Amino acid sequence: MKTRLALICCLLLPAASRAANITGTGASVHDSAGAARSTFSNSETITLRQSVNIAENSPTSDSVDFTFEILNAAGAAVFTHAGNSAPGTQGGAQTQLAGISINSFYSSPGNYTFRAKATLDAETVTQTAAFLISSPNITLIYPPNGARGLSDNPLTFRWTASGASRYRVTVADNASLYNELHSAVNAGESYYSYPADPSEPRERLVPEQVYYWKVEGLDASNNKISESNVYTFSLKGQASSTTRNVAVTLLEVTTPALDFEKPINFKAVLYNSGSATESNISVKMSLGGLSAQDSPKPVMTIGPGEQVALTFTAFMPPGQEQGLAAACADLFDDNMPDNCKTRLIGKDAGTTTAAGAGRKLTYDEMFQAILQRLGPEAAKALEGYTFESLSCANCSQDELALIIAALISGEAQLIGASVTETGGAETTLGANTSAAADAGSDSAGEEAVPEETSLDLSPLKNDIPGEWSGYTEARGKEASTIVIRSKKEWRKLWQTLSNEEEPDVDFGDSMVIGVISGALDRAAAVRLLGSRKTDDGMAFDYYQIETPRGAEASKAAYIFRLYPRSDDKVSFSRVDVRK
Repeated sequence: MKTRLALICCLLLPAASRAANITGTGASVHDSAGAARSTFSNSETITLRQSVNIAENSPTSDSVDFTFEILNAAGAAVFTHAGNSAPGTQGGAQTQLAGISINSFYSSPGNYTFRAKATLDAETVTQTAAFLISSPNITLIYPPNGARGLSDNPLTFRWTASGASRYRVTVADNASLYNELHSAVNAGESYYSYPADPSEPRERLVPEQVYYWKVEGLDASNNKISESNVYTFSLKGQASSTTRNVAVTLLEVTTPALDFEKPINFKAVLYNSGSATESNISVKMSLGGLSAQDSPKPVMTIGPGEQVALTFTAFMPPGQEQGLAAACADLFDDNMPDNCKTRLIGKDAGTTTAAGAGRKLTYDEMFQAILQRLGPEAAKALEGYTFESLSCANCSQDELALIIAALISGEAQLIGASVTETGGAETTLGANTSAAADAGSDSAGEEAVPEETSLDLSPLKNDIPGEWSGYTEARGKEASTIVIRSKKEWRKLWQTLSNEEEPDVDFGDSMVIGVISGALDRAAAVRLLGSRKTDDGMAFDYYQIETPRGAEASKAAYIFRLYPRSDDKVSFSRVDVRK
């Protein structure tokens, strides 16, 4: 007889425990004035505050210990502080940590989290408060400061910035922007096109009048969280006409920028919108201040209405998460501001594909592309012709279609072509093309020499508040970069620039950043693009506008500008590529 065993299972319940002795009553982030906020800029200081309630006096501990943490958008702790405490007695307890510079933990605009912990008798309560950090560093790109004689239609303002929900563009006819002519808010893009035909007569821009513009960043509640410097520009007089104007109209990434350890490929397009054929032009390209491996590239000739596509390979400087790419045509023409094109490059930059890729081109599309490359005389000679076949001696029909697609996109140049009439309307065209956008790049050319001009070395008028530029004696062969954080240094420097009293600067809130060109630079002007955060501190990007051939620059160009004070290490990066 088998014996059955009965297993009796019982659930043991713990003895009723007392309620938690510590509970959280609030965690919040405050500005320097003590106001609780959820949006900040990276130039501010903040105060972290947390409070708890203790139900009864602690039987084992005489204090409650607090821990402060700040987490970035990825959840990683970028700031930690422990050591604050309060008596572990019944009632409310509160502590705070004040004067924290956001720049001490800030890496990029976005959402951050304050995580507050309080521990008493092995009990820990955790509270959180979310807040947004935006970047106030709006850098104006176009029109560049001091641009004169613009003929853009429409005039499109461009800048680089991040962190704002939308941007407000203001245009005025005075440096203080009082009683502005035009003000508009966009939807968050980094550009804005001025109305071609504004309804109000006062808003219509007048040729040769100096105008002032700036950009402000706004949060979701339309509060101003960032602001740019003020730049100036003017439009070309109606009586004048541009005869020499070569512009870099496109600068784009052609391969994904997923890993900055690998080279990044770029495409730049040079376009001649003037009425004269230009020759021996150098196009230079840099990324993060470092010259591209294959820069400069020569363009032997480019006729009116023609464009040339150039490819470059560049590396992002070590340790940088983003960098400014700049492509510039080295030619002193009638409209210098459009000689350069810039683009801020970060990881995951997109790719571009050639027009026409992915579909088969029709013969008519091929014929029109060939005619455009042959020029107006050939087009006139072939007027009225059609063709039903296209041949290439050393390529298949599919390869030929890809070549024509590259012609249409500007990535290939037509070196030679012939048209053979076979009777009736049928035409056979034999083409010899090169898919290399930089055909002839092995031949270096000299710069085109414009007519002799004189350079005015009188001090530039300080039209922009907080910015000073002009000419002085060079301090060496290379450019000098300067950071001033005290009134004594500022007075000493200003005495070398002017006989007038130095401008008043509050060095408690501001610092002066400056660049003086070197004796070998031949600079007509120096321009500061703006600042960016680096692993070691902060960096300032600048470039120089070179004096035209035939003109002598007997003095060095300088620029000085006010920026919010920072005690971080400062470095400089020149973004135009020197010869």
